Amino acid sequence: MSLRLKLLLLGLFTLVLPFEGYEYARQMEAALREGEQQSLLAIAQTIATSLQGRADLLYRLTPDLGPALPGPKDLQAVPLLAAPFLDGDADEWPRNSPFRRTFTDGPRQLSLLAGVHERMAYLLIEVRDAHPVWDAPGLDVLDPAGFGDRIWVAFTDASGAQHEYLFATSEAGPVRARRIETQELGRQVAVDEPRIIGGWQPMDGGYRIELRIPLSMLGARLGVLVDERRRRGGEAVSFGTLDHDSLAPQGRLLIPAPELSNYLAQFVQPGLRLTVIGTDRAVLAQVDALAVATVSGAERGLLPQLYRRLLERRDERRVEESQAAITALDRHQLLGTVQIVETAEHSLTLRDKALTQLLDFTLVTSALAISVMFAFAAWLAWRLARLRRASETALTREGLVTTFPDTEATDELGDVARSFSMLLGRLNEYTGYLRTLAGKLAHEIRTPLTIVRSSLDNLESEPVTPAARTYLNRAREGSERLNAILLAMGAATRVEEAIQSAERSRFDLRALMDSATGAYRTGFPERQFASDLPAEPVLLTGAPDLIVQMLDKLIDNAVDFSPEQARITLRLRADASEATIEVDNPGPPLADPILADPTLADAAVTAHSHSYLFESLWQSRSGSDSRPHFGLGLYIVRLIAEFHGGSAEAENLPDGRGARFRVRLPRSS
Repeated sequence: MSLRLKLLLLGLFTLVLPFEGYEYARQMEAALREGEQQSLLAIAQTIATSLQGRADLLYRLTPDLGPALPGPKDLQAVPLLAAPFLDGDADEWPRNSPFRRTFTDGPRQLSLLAGVHERMAYLLIEVRDAHPVWDAPGLDVLDPAGFGDRIWVAFTDASGAQHEYLFATSEAGPVRARRIETQELGRQVAVDEPRIIGGWQPMDGGYRIELRIPLSMLGARLGVLVDERRRRGGEAVSFGTLDHDSLAPQGRLLIPAPELSNYLAQFVQPGLRLTVIGTDRAVLAQVDALAVATVSGAERGLLPQLYRRLLERRDERRVEESQAAITALDRHQLLGTVQIVETAEHSLTLRDKALTQLLDFTLVTSALAISVMFAFAAWLAWRLARLRRASETALTREGLVTTFPDTEATDELGDVARSFSMLLGRLNEYTGYLRTLAGKLAHEIRTPLTIVRSSLDNLESEPVTPAARTYLNRAREGSERLNAILLAMGAATRVEEAIQSAERSRFDLRALMDSATGAYRTGFPERQFASDLPAEPVLLTGAPDLIVQMLDKLIDNAVDFSPEQARITLRLRADASEATIEVDNPGPPLADPILADPTLADAAVTAHSHSYLFESLWQSRSGSDSRPHFGLGLYIVRLIAEFHGGSAEAENLPDGRGARFRVRLPRSS
């Protein structure tokens, strides 16, 4: 893992700060919500206290309202969103309403539901009857022979007077309300009431009636009585909420007072919903301001919206709810309940404001910290890369480069650079000494060797014993060997001198290699030589004698390391920019220094893993060869190649059965 990536990962740990701040904001939000809950409870208690004993604000009162607590036969009108269509169907009425009242008499059942819309009261009557009986068509509604199932509706008006109305029909459809009046001589007649209209429809297991009555006709009490008959004109079985004899309503009609909504409006605030509920969970009045958002999404901005979308939980939009009881003045009778609902928007807005500021600050701080760390890592990596490149290129053909970058720096990298520079300076001095060691030794050995050889010449002219002659021959062989060593040690110096005085000329490299290959076949009969040369001339500008000497060193090296009758191949490749000389040497492959020292396993070292072969005084020979070898042959090859502006390199053959030495020379223009 690179240093930049490590520092980048370290900088990413600063992102823990926003999440810690987020948890802190949640705790703050919980505290705010608890405070909001207490505030809502205080508001609910205030409203409930103001409504204690105020039944006139809860229900539409009349003089005979009686006790405020709703009874089992009382009907509470539900507010309707629209006026029902009076066809005897219940499509416009709320389903499963808690305001529905059901009265049972054996297998018979009466269900009542009252509603209010604008200035009209509506009544939904459902009768469960397995055998409904219609009135006889064409007969007078008061003729007992034609009586079928009938409905009586009775109510009191604002003054407390009682009114009874009869509903009967011979078929499904509209139904009229009739009141029974007694005229002279006790004759009774049915008089239509046009202000009350309705519809009668059969349903599964019974029938349904919808009625509309103006609120101006109604007082505090209302009831319904059903006359059921098994057959037309038969005896009636009556049940419902009217007295069977007097048809007096036994229950009340409780209609929420219209003033209650106006009264609640003075307490409402944006984001609140105030509801007053009766004892039977009936909604008496409601003022809703939940939709009035404290801060709309468009006003929050992009970042706060993004923060909320990423961090909010599913239950964050829940509402806060409080409620308080409304009692009568004596505090023993429950009149209703005040319920206050508030969205969590207010506390969320406060949390979002603090959270946005915190996240903005921490994110900017984290971004700056990461940027600074990444920049510092890049700068540090750049300095290390410079030191690495300087160390890789410190070894040149001319010697060691002792100048290192960052030696003036006062930090740890500066100390490393100065240490490397000092080390390379000492190595350069030692390497320079080794480069001139061969020449110095050759100069120092030449005079003693001359004395030894002249002394041996003089001894050979004198008569000696056969035993002494043996030692004399050994001394002669030793002197010749020392002379060969002296010549080898001075070869590099002579080549350097020859290079300095060499004259460049234009010559054909192909012809030169073709001629040299023939000479090698004659000079080394124990080896086989093959050439792979182009058909066209390859012109170079340089010193032909030096090129021949370079080829000689390559062939000498190939002969030394190849077995007898091995095939040594000389190859020449040329293009518009350079000419390449290759010598394939069958034999042992080149030893890789990386295998011997794993610490050298670097990309730069791998690319030049065999460049050490062309250094001065480097050799890696095995066996007991008696010839002197100082590792100067390939060094001379490199010197001649560099004189011509080229380079020398070595590699193992693809099949691993030998080595290939390659010299690249630039083409002449």
